[in-house]
Amino acid sequence: MKKALAIIFVVAVYSWVEALFLLSILAPGRDGSHPVGRQAFVAGAQLLVIPSTAALFSRLIYGAKGWPVRAIKIVLAGALALPLFLTAFGIVGAAIAWAASVNVILFTVFFVVLGGGFTFGTIWVAVRISRRSIPIEAERWLKERQLKSIDRKRRSRGIRVALWIPALTVLLAGTFLLPIWGVLSHVVHPNAGDFGQFRVPLPLTSIVMFSHRDAKTGDVWADFMSGHGSPLLGLFFPSKRLRLSDWNFRINPSSDPGNKSPRTYDGLTGRRQFVIGHENIECLEYTPSYLRERSLADYSTTMSVECGGPGRFSATSYGEKADLPEFYQALAGTKELK
Repeated sequence: MKKALAIIFVVAVYSWVEALFLLSILAPGRDGSHPVGRQAFVAGAQLLVIPSTAALFSRLIYGAKGWPVRAIKIVLAGALALPLFLTAFGIVGAAIAWAASVNVILFTVFFVVLGGGFTFGTIWVAVRISRRSIPIEAERWLKERQLKSIDRKRRSRGIRVALWIPALTVLLAGTFLLPIWGVLSHVVHPNAGDFGQFRVPLPLTSIVMFSHRDAKTGDVWADFMSGHGSPLLGLFFPSKRLRLSDWNFRINPSSDPGNKSPRTYDGLTGRRQFVIGHENIECLEYTPSYLRERSLADYSTTMSVECGGPGRFSATSYGEKADLPEFYQALAGTKELK
């Protein structure tokens, strides 16, 4: 029973660690840049995380006998085998491509010698590994025969349950992609809702796409993506389709009424008034001209909002009409810090 629970626990932890690793690359860097460094770290970490987990499974499945040596071999093979394989594959492919650019005869020779040698070497290594695993697998089978029937059933049941955990992890990540993405982005940008003298109560599920602060000019702004629904459930339930809206909040470097107050727009559909601290904010709701020029039936759910006033605070929203109440709720809850 303990071994079955250990297998389920290890698979569950590994699945969630991998999910967090892969989803972490979605969160932008602190300066809003593409997280190239984080992506490189996540990719490199796979060379240790996957073989280390395989080594742990070797301990759970085949027992403690000879495990330290097996673990070292598994980790080294996992960490080095794939880079070496890809390097050799790249060299052979580049050589064959160069030969093809010279003439057909040289290409044929390179393809047969290098391509055939690479294929034969790969098969030879795979056969050697499979032969070495036969005695270990035979020993495991003999040990299982010595277990009680109930223990074998529990172990088999634990393995079957563990096999479902990665699929369930993918299902949950696909169903709750936006909330998970939003929480991760707020971890990277913990003070994304602070705009100098103002604090906007942003929901944790809003995704921080960009955050900028200029101490010299006082220009502070951040861009968010608010979403509802699920990209996975939307495939089966139209009411759960994915809805996305773009929010932008900003403290402008100067309080120029001519530039920061909302202008008059054609296609104006509504106005809202807010008082934030000592500032009076007016929000104009309108349909952009490039949408009005097209079929309104296709864009009837889209709305743009521009908010501003004589002071430095401004905000915009573009997206689904259904998301406007949440945007206005964040705007109404904005506090001026003393």
